[in-house]
Amino acid sequence: MTPTRLLAALLTATVLTACGGDDPGSGGEAAAEFPTENVRLLVPYTAGGPTDIAARALAKHMEEELDQSVVVENLPGASGATAYQQLIAAEADGHTLSMTALPTAVLNYLSNDVGYTAEDFSYIGVVTRVPSGILVPADSPYEDLESLFEAAKADPGSVTVGTPGATNTHAAETQRITQLYDVPLTVVPFNGNAEVQTALLGGNVTAGFVNLSQDMLPAVESGDLRVLAVGSEEPLPYVDAPTFVELGFPELVQSTTTFGVIAPAGIPDEVTQTLEDTLRSAAEESSVVETLDERYVPEEFIGSEGLAELFTETEETFRDVMGG
Repeated sequence: MTPTRLLAALLTATVLTACGGDDPGSGGEAAAEFPTENVRLLVPYTAGGPTDIAARALAKHMEEELDQSVVVENLPGASGATAYQQLIAAEADGHTLSMTALPTAVLNYLSNDVGYTAEDFSYIGVVTRVPSGILVPADSPYEDLESLFEAAKADPGSVTVGTPGATNTHAAETQRITQLYDVPLTVVPFNGNAEVQTALLGGNVTAGFVNLSQDMLPAVESGDLRVLAVGSEEPLPYVDAPTFVELGFPELVQSTTTFGVIAPAGIPDEVTQTLEDTLRSAAEESSVVETLDERYVPEEFIGSEGLAELFTETEETFRDVMGG
């Protein structure tokens, strides 16, 4: 090595050592001082929806905890891919985050080339979990799930199930019912819960498989819609209906929609911990929980590791369904 190159190498080593270059995973001083600028919180859906409302409640709490502005940006499109592509293009320092909805985020990359996979993300934690259910109109002849499934078997293709999208948990779980239990249900995708509800009340579909979220529960509580089964592992205290598990379908526990926060892959561990702690404190803040609706906030907080496991579990469950 020439004297010039030797001197350059020594200078480089000195600079790396001073900056903490010997431990790149730690993030050094920058991670310890996080956040040093405004935090962007991307929302893969339009303003005013449940994900957007959750993001804004969370952003307000994060600002107080982190002492920095948290700017919510709505980037709808391509079932979330528009926001996720911008997320993974950002610097992996924790200053750009995104809301995410499972299983839609996973189903999207299993079925399409959307420019990202689970490996492109760091995982922060879960905000809410919204269970799903199969519903029918009040005047439906099907009083229980068994009679609905028997009708589908007796006349394949006749039982139509409205879902709030073509590439989401409800459509995929309906396909799993056909694969696992030989019940030939026909998926009819719509744009969101509201359209499914309209189709149900108008008699345009036999049943609906949707989130049992704030926008659907009033029709259930009024008696306009009846829930035949819910997709949670345990019964729901606010819905008078059995679980699929109780009805003899133990595999059908993957339809819950999980809303969480993710970041670009490779953010420093200290930053992940700081952000995870912020989400945990949000789940304990009464004003935030009230906005999110306490029915959907997990009793036990699910952090970074738990959200990563949910991504893996979702991918394993639906890979064959989506033809991946």
